[in-house]
Amino acid sequence: MIALTRSEATKLLSARSTWILSLITVFLTWPMAWTNSYSTGDLPPDSELLFSSVPIPPEYEGFSMAGFGYVLVVALAALWAGNEYGGGGQIRTTLLATPKRLRVFVVKAALLAILVALIAFLTMAGAIIITHLTQDSEIDPWRLTPAVWASIGGVTLAWVLTALIAFAVGTLARSAILPLILIVPLVIGVGDFLAGFWAGAKYLPTTAGSAMYSDPGGGHLLDPAVGGLVQAAWAGALLTAAAVTFVRRDL
Repeated sequence: MIALTRSEATKLLSARSTWILSLITVFLTWPMAWTNSYSTGDLPPDSELLFSSVPIPPEYEGFSMAGFGYVLVVALAALWAGNEYGGGGQIRTTLLATPKRLRVFVVKAALLAILVALIAFLTMAGAIIITHLTQDSEIDPWRLTPAVWASIGGVTLAWVLTALIAFAVGTLARSAILPLILIVPLVIGVGDFLAGFWAGAKYLPTTAGSAMYSDPGGGHLLDPAVGGLVQAAWAGALLTAAAVTFVRRDL
């Protein structure tokens, strides 16, 4: 198990796409958070220049930046799932070295979850600190409140579960394309848009996950705890299906 973890970690961390997507997620979200908060910080809450005239509670300011990194995390997970099935047939080498397929699947999923959790925490904690620092908020950016930290934890969990969903779909499809086609539209706002007029859309995985860090004043999202459970159920079901398929399917 240690040798398998070491080899899969080396494979993940030596991939150029891993570093490119990770660095872009962190180091582009931070300046975007600064630009967004700086450009809107002096506007009145009912300004027509704002997306919404309803003031955002201070503990939820800055979490709109989660959408940009969300897309990149899905791409990272999709590539991690699908790359081994490319022209080189690397999956054959992996399974020759470690014939116990379930162990390979679990290690791959666990490494992805750890990496995405680290990316999510660094990205969103930095973005929230920058937001409150730039806006001269009533919340001390260096002493964030427990509610803000809870929302940062919610973003982190939502990103991890979404990445695992993308990984499961990519494993089922043996391709990185299908998770990008299915999940990216939900991440960039289609799910939240549908939830505005169809109650069932709030149970879509990414929409349910966004309840863990979004302002509940919007009225169209689930309770944060329920949203987390719904997204975890999606991830658990898809990972189970992907694991069974990975173990039983011929290469």
